[in-house]
Amino acid sequence: MLKGCGAFALPLLLSACSWSWFGLNSSAPRVSAHSTGSLSVAPARDFDYMPARSGRVSPNRIENTAMTGIVLKEDVNGAVRNGVANSLQIAGFHLNDRKRVLCGSIETFSVDDTRSPASWTLKMRYVVIDTASRKVVFSTIKTVKQKSPKFTNSTIAIEDTVKLSVDALIEDPGFVKAVN
Repeated sequence: MLKGCGAFALPLLLSACSWSWFGLNSSAPRVSAHSTGSLSVAPARDFDYMPARSGRVSPNRIENTAMTGIVLKEDVNGAVRNGVANSLQIAGFHLNDRKRVLCGSIETFSVDDTRSPASWTLKMRYVVIDTASRKVVFSTIKTVKQKSPKFTNSTIAIEDTVKLSVDALIEDPGFVKAVN
């Protein structure tokens, strides 16, 4: 019986090796083990998109060097807020704690795709507020850069860039202390 399974499993194992090769060459850094905690993520309106607030772009547009911008179906602050919440939940954080709320501002979100690969930049200010005292218990700015294929799906590139930013946030001991 094992011989029959081996003949069936060999092609599957060989194909799995080729899949792992792509994962090993990924430019995205691996996230180290971290503590989890509990908090709530504020609504999108509490994630200010500063380039739109200053009038440089519309609320649904990401700055781009090669074009006038990347236009999203939703506002950038909503896409980033949802990406932050999803990344925190996947990382194991509990998002139902009303004692601490994460909000912030999107200082910069841009893509330079004049050459391949495209370079995405996200600069986020994260703020954790204690709801009882209304005091800021943690604040930081995280800037991440990511390269992606020039003609990639913008939704995927945005999600990946936001995930990198959240990865940087959850590796910050001050953040972990604030949400535990």
